[in-house]
Amino acid sequence: MEEISSKRLKTETEEDEEEGQEERYPRSDDSDLKSTVCYSPLNLKVSPNQGYQDDDLKEVKSSYGVTDSIRAHLEDIFLTPESNLIALEEKARSVLHFYGSLSFSEKALLLRMLSTSFGVEHQSVERLAAQVSSLATSQASRSDGRLIRIEDRLRSALVPRYQQLFTLLSRLENGIRFLLQIRSDIITIISSPGIDQDSPHFHSMNSILHNLLSIWMSVGSLSLEKITWESPCDLLQKICTYEAVQSIRTWTDLKQRVGPYRRCFAFTHVTLPREPVIVVHAAITSQISWNVQSIIGKLHGDGPTNTDSSADENPCEEKLSTMTTAVFYSITSTQKGLQGIEFGNNLIQKIIVKLQVEFPRIHQFSSLSPIPGFRDWLLDELNVHIHLNEVGERPDQPFISDRETSDLAVMLGSSETSVLSTLREVLLTNKWLERPHWFPVLKDFVLRQCARYLYVRKKRGYVLNTVANFHLRNGAVLWRINWQADTSSRGVAASLGVMANYRYYPEQMAVNSKNYIERRIVAVSDQVLELVQQVLPDSSTPNQCR
Repeated sequence: MEEISSKRLKTETEEDEEEGQEERYPRSDDSDLKSTVCYSPLNLKVSPNQGYQDDDLKEVKSSYGVTDSIRAHLEDIFLTPESNLIALEEKARSVLHFYGSLSFSEKALLLRMLSTSFGVEHQSVERLAAQVSSLATSQASRSDGRLIRIEDRLRSALVPRYQQLFTLLSRLENGIRFLLQIRSDIITIISSPGIDQDSPHFHSMNSILHNLLSIWMSVGSLSLEKITWESPCDLLQKICTYEAVQSIRTWTDLKQRVGPYRRCFAFTHVTLPREPVIVVHAAITSQISWNVQSIIGKLHGDGPTNTDSSADENPCEEKLSTMTTAVFYSITSTQKGLQGIEFGNNLIQKIIVKLQVEFPRIHQFSSLSPIPGFRDWLLDELNVHIHLNEVGERPDQPFISDRETSDLAVMLGSSETSVLSTLREVLLTNKWLERPHWFPVLKDFVLRQCARYLYVRKKRGYVLNTVANFHLRNGAVLWRINWQADTSSRGVAASLGVMANYRYYPEQMAVNSKNYIERRIVAVSDQVLELVQQVLPDSSTPNQCR
């Protein structure tokens, strides 16, 4: 990206000299800035088009002073000749420190100004596009290279000017860390209510940063490090802090997570020293675990603890001869600024190779994964079908069989016509947890709907659930759906306690990944496919698992 940026600036200057045209970055006058970046105190107040809160904006001590200061920093760097690289880097460094001194509302103001006033130069794009259109029909222009030169300038003009600043910042010490923070702030702004007016600008900047960080933080540039109890204390502290799947409550918890029959791996990047980017926890067992409390619950008393033989062994000694399975029970991306960025399709493969070196007898690899969003999705589906029943319409696809309706009505003590409403209330209030005798009937219904959610529901051809999408991209098989697999309050709130095993067959991973990414084919086991076909009996989807 640095080479592209340098070429762009050089090409524009040379072409201007050759063709006698004056091409420069225009400086907006005060009136433009006032209308574009909320220069007046009135415009800095909360409005429906800004997603910022009153309390945040009260932190802006002087509207004119803050805006002037932000504008001065940005204009200073964009008006500095690109030939003066030392000065540019120094000014980029000053932007880094200046941004860090701002409150969140002031950062939002800076990012808004950067995205609206230092983006694509539309007048240049319009003029160059007209030249391309004119020259495209001329054979002489094609032969002497004029068309190619103008096309090159048009491509350069379509790159926002703030992308040059991002590229410059990436070269600085802590520059990548700073850009991750900027993208994290942009994501927060985008997700705040009522930014309709500025939303396209923020979304465009977010997309630019997403693409740049995808290159700079690719999986090929990440290093895999095994975390042990002897790892640096600050690194261990970050492992605890960043854990987002199965919380680490105490140092004793952490010691178990990196102790016997457990492995912890961190992917790090050279630009983020002592900062884990992705953290993966694995349990070394004799079989594929179906319940996460069997892995992490021994210290908390949260559930069964003896579903694998490792629990029966001497806790201070690993008997490698009996360990045949690795279960990945927590995978955490630690940086909000990396949200939505794919790290390639061989991330798990790297860990599998490392584990096989340490445990030659291991031949089974699987995740034990949460299913975030399943409970909310199921409640929404119930709402939809309750409404369809009320208006007398039939759904496009079957949702619940007559037998399920009858069984649930008996279980809930309701009429068949009101069974969906009663079921929704039971799931919404978690009353079902107080009635274990309901579990057999409820289990069948929930597992079938979960199979439908994970396998059938798609977005742009890919599965709807983000965790499932990650594992399928990495070449896994949707292997098993487990009832009462996470009985913690968090697990119940996310997925009614249901979890999924995504199994990795090393010899099939590359094919599975390619089929999913290129052909949208989900590798699935007989157990899951059978659940799907119970919901959709006419389904003839072939089994993609061995």
